Amino acid sequence: MSAGTPSLPEHGPKPWVVNRARAGIALVLLYAAASGVAWIRLAASAPARAASDEISSYERRFITLRAALPARGVVGYVGDPDPEGGTPDQREANSLLHFKRYLLAQYALAPLVLIESTEPDVVVGNFDPGSRPSLPSGFHIERDFGNGLVLLRRAP
Repeated sequence: MSAGTPSLPEHGPKPWVVNRARAGIALVLLYAAASGVAWIRLAASAPARAASDEISSYERRFITLRAALPARGVVGYVGDPDPEGGTPDQREANSLLHFKRYLLAQYALAPLVLIESTEPDVVVGNFDPGSRPSLPSGFHIERDFGNGLVLLRRAP
């Protein structure tokens, strides 16, 4: 090159640009690897968590009752009566608990339909363990499944 000819710029990225790009890619890969490990741990612990949730608990609790009921149709349902008295908040909490137990029982026994009524001849009683409220008039306990779960049948 002659002294009067301008020099051409260097071709390719500067070394500091390349190093920053490599560092960025390394951080992204490291983050992906750490996230993958976290997902694997989460997936491995899922069966333990699922076994302890309320839905699974109700399904296990109702499994023997389900075998004693028809596969399809409509069955009555009774639960613990809402206690009288208490504050409005306590009464509301008890009503919500009763409704939640009814929905969990309905889910555990599906496709059988539970109606909160004693009109059907067969009624599922879902009570707090250790407590036994009075039975609906005209019904007897056909089978006690323990843990507050009973199968009631209209007396002939």
